[in-house]
Amino acid sequence: MVKNIKKIIQNLGSDDPSVRRRAAEELGAADERAIYPLVKALNDENAGVQDAAMRALISIGGEVTVHMVLPLLRSNTLLRNTALIILKELGEVSVPLLYSLLKDKDEDIRKFAIDLFGEIRRDVDPSRIVFLLGDANANVRASAAKTLGVLEYRAAVPELVKALGDEEWVAFSALEALGDLMARETAGEIAALLSVPSDTVRFAAIETLGRLRDPMVIDALLAYLPRSSGEEKNAVIKSLILIGITPETADLSEHLIVMLQNGDWEDREIALKGIAALNCRKAVPSLVDLAGSLDPSMPGNEERIFRLKSAINAIDAEEELLSLLESPDMKYRGKSFVIEILGETRSKRSMSRLIGFLHDMRRDLRRAAAEALGKIGDPEAVGHLIEVSQRDEDAHVRRSAIEALGNIQSMEAYKPLMDLLSVERYHDIVEKIVEALLKIGAPSFLAELHRHSSNVREVAAKILFDVDTLLSLADDPEKKVRLAAIYGLGRAGSPEGVAKLVSLLGDSDPDIRKTAVVGLGDARFCAVELFETLRDDDPWVRFYAIKSISSSCDPERAVTLISSMFGDEFIPVVMSAIDSIRDIGGREAYEVLVAHEGHPNPDVQEKIREALQSL
Repeated sequence: MVKNIKKIIQNLGSDDPSVRRRAAEELGAADERAIYPLVKALNDENAGVQDAAMRALISIGGEVTVHMVLPLLRSNTLLRNTALIILKELGEVSVPLLYSLLKDKDEDIRKFAIDLFGEIRRDVDPSRIVFLLGDANANVRASAAKTLGVLEYRAAVPELVKALGDEEWVAFSALEALGDLMARETAGEIAALLSVPSDTVRFAAIETLGRLRDPMVIDALLAYLPRSSGEEKNAVIKSLILIGITPETADLSEHLIVMLQNGDWEDREIALKGIAALNCRKAVPSLVDLAGSLDPSMPGNEERIFRLKSAINAIDAEEELLSLLESPDMKYRGKSFVIEILGETRSKRSMSRLIGFLHDMRRDLRRAAAEALGKIGDPEAVGHLIEVSQRDEDAHVRRSAIEALGNIQSMEAYKPLMDLLSVERYHDIVEKIVEALLKIGAPSFLAELHRHSSNVREVAAKILFDVDTLLSLADDPEKKVRLAAIYGLGRAGSPEGVAKLVSLLGDSDPDIRKTAVVGLGDARFCAVELFETLRDDDPWVRFYAIKSISSSCDPERAVTLISSMFGDEFIPVVMSAIDSIRDIGGREAYEVLVAHEGHPNPDVQEKIREALQSL
């Protein structure tokens, strides 16, 4: 409750606009005595005061505010618009006092009341609006039609059908309402509007038929299609697709292709649905051409390419795709797209063509062909892929060929890959070779693992889930191999692996202890020994111990343990404690954070405030 309300109201008359604005803001917490002064302040010369007064009236609310604001609907444009905002924001409390305006002699007031009902919605009796479909003013009739649809009042359907013969804008609003009401029983009356002279009404009728999705009007739309043009033609096609076109309506193919080529992306997505539904093979070149024109790195294009690919996959398009590979007019990006689809669909017929592309001058096509052959998985490609993996000048292409060999899993590739492993320089390709060898012949590769370089052993440790091998590598003479294996034991999460991780918490090397702590967190294992690491001499061990405890242990216990770390001298440890407690959440977490709001470090204080706001 506001104290000294009379003094604050007096400040609304100050010469200083900042004083008047502050007074209006303060009166938002006042009682009904502030309503009239605030209504007067809506006409203040300063926009900031006007806005503050409006917000204050909304905050006070109630029927008295509605009574005082309603007369402003008859005022100037600024006050009228402000009144509409206030009445809308006050919501259902305004509704009972608006009904009388429906019979006001001022047509604008009648329309304002109808529009407000459509915006408020709650507690509105739509039956009291229906009679306004016969109002003398067309704008009022149109507003009534639209609002009855918004309020989902199906009892008004017969009257809305009558309104279809009204003036253009009223008929348009009635169509919109019938669409909102999903009044499929009116589809026949709406289809009859396809012969009216008004472009606006015809267009709205076409769109509404699509929304209603009544198959009974397909013939009417198809009959009208030859007479339509431009945007109207697109609207007919969209509606036919929404209703559900079938192969019997295949003469739509040319229209769909034109829409695909020339439309915006909203039109194109509609066309894609129709193309897929009709199994429209003629559209495949346009689909591929469009996909090839899109730069995947640009925002939104990745999703668009996926939609184009989905449409092609829905069509029996293998023959068309194979033909496009031979087309000299198809750009390389389009061909790459075709190769990708042939791989995903495991097209055996494309094998010879794809093998040919392994020697293409364009790197991206060689790479795409290798990946596609790996997905098809035919052993016929193994020899060609081995050659590419050994001799191609581009590392990305070699990498794709090696991955493909792993996917095919032919033992023919095992020895060549083993030979390649000893000479390959690039780390990412070494990773792919190890992955491929594990897929092709894991027992043989693991049996010889100790003979390989430390780089290979490290890569294997990062990939493996074999606990016995990881346990062995966890004692490797090379530290980087041990660290990778310890991470791997956490990933595997077996009892034997967890036991090893616990034993490593006492290792003399802080990097080993830290990695073991992280591994226990990955394994979601709440070991008692893990609690001791909160007092480890190395700050980064303590840092990761907090994270592992929060992810592995009972929330209540975790909060209790982690809360002891607010006194740690290493600030990142304290920050980690705040993050973990916030992520755990709950009343206990909130109380712990509140208890440490007075931490001596200002950065920690700010971090705690942010965490409390998110809880």
